[in-house]
Amino acid sequence: MAKLKVLKATQDHFEEMTSIDHSITSIYAYRLQTDLDVQNSTFSFQRVKLPREAHLSYMRDKDSLLKSWDEASLIYVGELDEVVVGYVVIDSKTLPNTARVSDLAVIPELRQKGIGRTLLAVVENWTMENNLERVLIETPMRNYPMVELALHCGYELCGFLDQYFPNGDPALFYQKRLS
Repeated sequence: MAKLKVLKATQDHFEEMTSIDHSITSIYAYRLQTDLDVQNSTFSFQRVKLPREAHLSYMRDKDSLLKSWDEASLIYVGELDEVVVGYVVIDSKTLPNTARVSDLAVIPELRQKGIGRTLLAVVENWTMENNLERVLIETPMRNYPMVELALHCGYELCGFLDQYFPNGDPALFYQKRLS
């Protein structure tokens, strides 16, 4: 296999990026369990095996992707043989001292081959070069493969928000402190 080349994305890459199949399949998901009473609130996330493989659409449509890309601080694309096989979107304007990964996508046939890990490593290098303190990944709670990638790369769960994404999905937030 050819070596992955990571470049700063330009408008010329956008068409290839939108053509990536952003959907996922998984036999696992996370379930939020809450225990609320007058004095205490407890939240926990439990990994559950689904009764059958679930096919999940991406939480953003093409228009919201394009809008977020126009507002992004930086986008990197991963190319093999001059074909875009993945990308990562970084926002460093929203949260103080934070590089927020709002989108990370890899073409389905090359998932779990190290491309996502490589793109996250590039984000971490960019974060340190820009004197930011942490990388924050946002992912839908149902996106088990992304959660596993974040955990595998040393990220820790740091929060969640219900109905965060345009499609109403709740978000899990994972962070890695770099300073």
